[in-house]
Amino acid sequence: MYPPLGILYLASYAREKLAGLEIKVIDGYQESFEKIPGMITDFKPDVIGVSFTTQASTGAYEIIKRVKTSLPETLIVSGGPHPTLLSSEVLENSMTDIVVVGEGEETFLEILKAFKESKDLDNIAGTIVKSNGLIKINAIRPLIKDLDTIPFPARDLLDMRRYPGYHYKKRKRDTSLVSGRGCPFDCVFCSNPVWKNQKPWFRLRSPQNIADEIEHLMNDFGIYEFYDETDEFNGNLSWAKAVCDELIKRKLDISWKAQMRADNVDVELARKMVQAGCWLGFFGVESGNDRTLEGIGKKLTVADIKRSLHTLKQANMKTFALLMAFNVWEQDGKLCYETKQDTLNTLNFAKEMVREKMVDLISWSLTTPFPGSKLYDIALKYKLIPQERIGRWELWDPSSNFVMELPGITNQDWIDIQTEGKKLQARLLIKSGTFNIHSIPLYAKKAFSLIKNKMGLSNQNSHRN
Repeated sequence: MYPPLGILYLASYAREKLAGLEIKVIDGYQESFEKIPGMITDFKPDVIGVSFTTQASTGAYEIIKRVKTSLPETLIVSGGPHPTLLSSEVLENSMTDIVVVGEGEETFLEILKAFKESKDLDNIAGTIVKSNGLIKINAIRPLIKDLDTIPFPARDLLDMRRYPGYHYKKRKRDTSLVSGRGCPFDCVFCSNPVWKNQKPWFRLRSPQNIADEIEHLMNDFGIYEFYDETDEFNGNLSWAKAVCDELIKRKLDISWKAQMRADNVDVELARKMVQAGCWLGFFGVESGNDRTLEGIGKKLTVADIKRSLHTLKQANMKTFALLMAFNVWEQDGKLCYETKQDTLNTLNFAKEMVREKMVDLISWSLTTPFPGSKLYDIALKYKLIPQERIGRWELWDPSSNFVMELPGITNQDWIDIQTEGKKLQARLLIKSGTFNIHSIPLYAKKAFSLIKNKMGLSNQNSHRN
């Protein structure tokens, strides 16, 4: 839906700091898998930077293998969430030469400079390499203190017209931006390795810098709607208000959406956001059970959620609740998790909020123990992940696949809950009037995946009988 800002930030930073670079960016989600290696080898790069998440790692490994086989002298650098978390796996299972851990701009630039000058690559801060057959972990690279010093993502290196934007929008086109990096909280299920391998966990751009990027997108790309993908727009209340003030001061004719905490909202912030053009807030509600919210470390209650949603609806903002099925946590050395009834309680809570006109839209996903989260450690400790799924990262899709096996929760329970949640999600989507026809292929793909899961379960049950 959106361009890969992480890799575009690397490109813009390197381009600004190192003269004479010729840079090509390929979005692996936009191109066919079989086409990508040829696109890379045709360019004949000296250095390739590959950024990928856990779910995309299986495909990334294969692409790296094909490219390295064709271009053995090319330096391959892997980075992003999965390499940051499982660098040893990346070095062992792919033909990667060097792994960038955490924030990548300064580290990748130093790699490029060292490569250009034929210097040693084994001792660069912020990297992990294989040296003399052994894994070598280099010093941690300090985080960039002033995010305003990073140039805007090099969106000109991709065709922005190929990105339809989010499913929900008010304008014809929208695109993403990131107003800050990290999150000040520490939920059990969250894996945020790139920004959380050191303090501070939460860094923010200046309101002026954010507004400058929005004006750049308006003037250079003709885009007037934006989705702020920062984990918590209202993580710092005074800063969030200052961003709104800057947008209001510039009288920008824009619409925007933001990810937010389901608390830390007051009447002033709600009014300022709407006045500044924000029309939709995404809230990490996760569960309708107070016991769960406490267990997973959300540091809020159902009452807090209701108050925040009410405040925003009073200001005439639409609200989007992000919900998870079958949350898992550990308490006093014991495994805890939501039963089928607990998860149905969450769905009933969502339906109640819809009836009371406090929630307009929802997402519904299965709790997934991604590496780097406390949940992953809990899942390994209690052997919740079947052995055949460990390392098969392409299966770890929280929208359709079931990674954990919980005591007393059957496959049919997972399917029933997933189907019920997706029905509510689809009904609200159609009702919202913000349906994006360009996303029909994505919806069809997800529906097909859900149907395939149900058929697979049916066949398993028939086989057992």
